[in-house]
Amino acid sequence: MISERVGHMAIRVPDLDEAVDFYQDILGLVETERDGGTSYMTCNERHHELILIQDEGVRGYEYVGLEVPDAETLEKARSLVYRAGGELIGRTYDGEPGVDRAALLRGPDGHIYKLFVGMEETGPLPEGDRVERFEHYSFKSRNLGKSERFIQEALGFRFSDRLGRNASWWHCESLHHGMAFVFAPKPELSHYAFTGTDLNAIGRIADRLRARGQRAIWGPSRHGPGNNLFLYFHDTAGAMIEICADLALMPPEGDYAARQWTGGLKDINQWGGLPPLRFILTGFPIADIHGS
Repeated sequence: MISERVGHMAIRVPDLDEAVDFYQDILGLVETERDGGTSYMTCNERHHELILIQDEGVRGYEYVGLEVPDAETLEKARSLVYRAGGELIGRTYDGEPGVDRAALLRGPDGHIYKLFVGMEETGPLPEGDRVERFEHYSFKSRNLGKSERFIQEALGFRFSDRLGRNASWWHCESLHHGMAFVFAPKPELSHYAFTGTDLNAIGRIADRLRARGQRAIWGPSRHGPGNNLFLYFHDTAGAMIEICADLALMPPEGDYAARQWTGGLKDINQWGGLPPLRFILTGFPIADIHGS
């Protein structure tokens, strides 16, 4: 096993205070540390499940995080990167608040992954209505084959579901997916997701959005692949968030059987209609700060 848990992600935002307020109000996240223009936020005992970086000039996500069990596994993953079609971005490094050491990798489609070892735990959080954890992300990719090969061979992900030739879902832990790929003209972040406790919790998030004058993009409803409840909406930087509940579990912890869906978009929504155009067209760029 290489990746053992989907971790946090880092997003560049034009207004840090506005973004922190949004995540506190809508998702119940707590700021554990502020270092200059960077905020570390969590919804559980982990030091951070989300990093927000103040940047008025560069729009996009900086990387997505994957936790590996130890330093030896981290170096093994680095040795597999080029053979799997990706590349290394610099050396293994330490010094990031909350983690022991980390390494940045670039996949064949340009998406950036941070493999990290160790995550500091904080004390119990105050009582609050909040999401449970950072759960998954979905990438847009021009070449699903190359992207899938990379996450299998370099990152250790395993197949969960496929929708025709347009999308696929992958897991590295018991949850049905920690990563998904959707075919698109250019590589972008489609969305990132947090786990909600149930449909009622999703409803309360939708109510809090409405109180701020914001409406959901799609949902609540239930997906086919993964069989999870969902709600989609935008964050303050324009990236799309999904709140999930009841996500299926893969064997041996669960009994979800990986499958090939027929390919039509009708399978994406088990309760209602096709995804709206606003959902399909939303894309959040890769922050080009490492050079390509």
